[in-house]
Amino acid sequence: MKTFRQFLRRLESLRWEHSGLFDPDVLAVLAEVGRQPRLVHDAVSSWSLNGLDKRQLSCHETATHYKWFLYYHKSRRFKVWLHQYKTCGERRLGYAEVPHNHRYSLASVILKGVFVHHDFKRSGGVLTESVNSRQSYGQGDAYMVAWQQIHQLSDIHDQTFTLVVESPTVRHFSEAYYTESTEPRMFYDFVGLRPRLEDSMRLMENARLDEGSEDKWRKAGP
Repeated sequence: MKTFRQFLRRLESLRWEHSGLFDPDVLAVLAEVGRQPRLVHDAVSSWSLNGLDKRQLSCHETATHYKWFLYYHKSRRFKVWLHQYKTCGERRLGYAEVPHNHRYSLASVILKGVFVHHDFKRSGGVLTESVNSRQSYGQGDAYMVAWQQIHQLSDIHDQTFTLVVESPTVRHFSEAYYTESTEPRMFYDFVGLRPRLEDSMRLMENARLDEGSEDKWRKAGP
C-alpha cells in the first residue's frame, strides 16, 4: 500500500453486505496504515486551501477530539475520519471519556499516541465494567467496536491520532452514561431529529396563524 487512495480501494473491496457488520479483514487493512501513518499525513497535506470551506461542513468538534472528515463511499456507505484528540487541558468531560455506544460500528487504528480502552455490560439496569477486557492501545494497534457495545477511553495521551472507519448507520441515536444513573442520555442524529423539527415548525406556523386570526378579530371590533 503506497497511497491513501489505495487504502480506500482496499476498504471498498471488503464485504459490506450488512450495516453494522465489518469484514474482519478491515483490521489488517487498518493495521497496514498504522505502520505507514505518512499515508494519512500525505492525504491531509493534499487538501486544497480553496476546498477547506466545503470540507469543514463535514468536520466537527467534540468535547474530547476533532473529527476530520476524510472520505464517504456513496454505494458502500462507509465513512473514514481522522480523530485528533485534544490535550488533557483542552478536553471536557464528553463522549469518548464516558461509557457510550454508537449509531454505527467502527474500526480504528492508532496512528500516534496511547489510550486505555474499557468495555461495559448492562444487565438488569446495572452498568458494570468488563475488567478483563480493559486494554491499552498504542501506535499501530487496530480494533473494532460494535454499534451496541458500551465502551470508554481513558488515559488519552496528548497528540493522539486515530484513523476511524464507520460502518453504515444502524440506528439514528446513541447513548451515553454521564452519571452513575443506570439510564443513559440519548443523542439523536439529524435524521432522528427531523420529526421533532417538523413538529416544532408546525407549532410555530400554527401559532403565527392563530395570532393572525386574533389580530383580524380585534380589528373587526364589536
